[in-house]
Amino acid sequence: MSRALNPQACLQPQVPQLTFSSEQALNTLKQQDFWDNVTQSVIKTHDNITLAYALIEHPQSHKAIVISNGRVESYLKYQELIFDLYHQGYSIYAIDHRGQGLSSRITANPHQGHIDKFSTYVDDFSYFMDMVVIPKQHQALFLVGHSMGSAIGTLYIETHPTIFNAAVFSAPMYGIKLPVSQSAIRWLAQKLDTTSDSKAPNYVLGGKDYTPDKFANNDLTRSQLRYHHYRRLYQRQPTLQLGSPTNHWLIESIDVLEQTIQAAKNSPIPILILQADEDTIIDNAAQHRAVGNVCQLVNIPHARHEIFMEQDESRNMALTALVDFLQTHSV
Repeated sequence: MSRALNPQACLQPQVPQLTFSSEQALNTLKQQDFWDNVTQSVIKTHDNITLAYALIEHPQSHKAIVISNGRVESYLKYQELIFDLYHQGYSIYAIDHRGQGLSSRITANPHQGHIDKFSTYVDDFSYFMDMVVIPKQHQALFLVGHSMGSAIGTLYIETHPTIFNAAVFSAPMYGIKLPVSQSAIRWLAQKLDTTSDSKAPNYVLGGKDYTPDKFANNDLTRSQLRYHHYRRLYQRQPTLQLGSPTNHWLIESIDVLEQTIQAAKNSPIPILILQADEDTIIDNAAQHRAVGNVCQLVNIPHARHEIFMEQDESRNMALTALVDFLQTHSV
C-alpha cells in the first residue's frame, strides 16, 4: 500500500524506492526511442493563438497526468519527466502556455514573457482540457504543475473541481521573492507599464532578452549535468528562448497570488506541494500558508527552484513523493 500523507503537517519524503532516470545518463537511446512515439500537435484558440502540446497514451493504463509547465518553459524541457512518469504507468499530456515554448508568441519581441490577463492562461488550459484531454475519458486524471504552471492549475481546479482526482505542484508560484514589498513592486511595475498606453509592452526594471546564466550563477538547480542539458536544448532550438517578464505580466501575477493561496488551501481535491528548500525565486512562506485540510506540503532538501531537474537525490525524493501521492488517490 502507498504511504498515506498527514494533511496537517509538513512532511519529509521517505527514502526513494522507485527507479527513475539519472543525471548521469541524459537523453539515452531508450529515451530517444520513447520520444519518437510521443505525439506533438497544436490547437487553435478562439483568438487565433496556437497552443502546442505533447501526448503519449499508455496502452496498459487508464490513468493520466496533465503537466502544466512554468514560465519560460516548454514541454520539450520535460522529456525526462514525461519518460519517468509514463514508465510509472500513466498516459501523459503536456501543454506550452501561450507566449512561450512552441506556442504562439504574443509580443513583437518574442523574448518577452507577457500576458494580458492571468486568467487568459487559465482559459487556455481549460480549452486544452476540453479539446484534448477530457474526451479521452480516463478513469483517473491527475495534474502536475511547476511554478507558474502550478498557479494556473490551482486556479483551474478552483473553477473545475470535478476534473482531476488530485494534483502535485512543484515550487508553486503562490508568492514571488521580491527585493522590496509586494505592494511597492506592483506600484513601480504599474508606473513603468506601457501597455496601458496602447504601446508595446516593456520589460520589468532590469529585464532583458534570453541570456543563459553560467551554472555557477544559476538559481534553478544544483545539477550541473541537467542544467547544461537544458541550456543546450534552448541553444539548439532558439524558438524556445524567452527572456524576462514584462511589467504587465508582473502586475497580473502579483494580483492572483493571494487567490492561488486561498484556492489551494480550500481545494476540493487533494494537493501535494513539493517545496524546493533552497528556492530563491518563489516565496516558500506563501506555500506554507496554502497548507490546509487537503493541501499538504513536502519539503525537498538541497533543491533549488527546478525540482524536476535537480540532482538525483533530491529529484528522486520528489518523484517518489509524487508517485506515492497519486497512487494514494487513484480510483
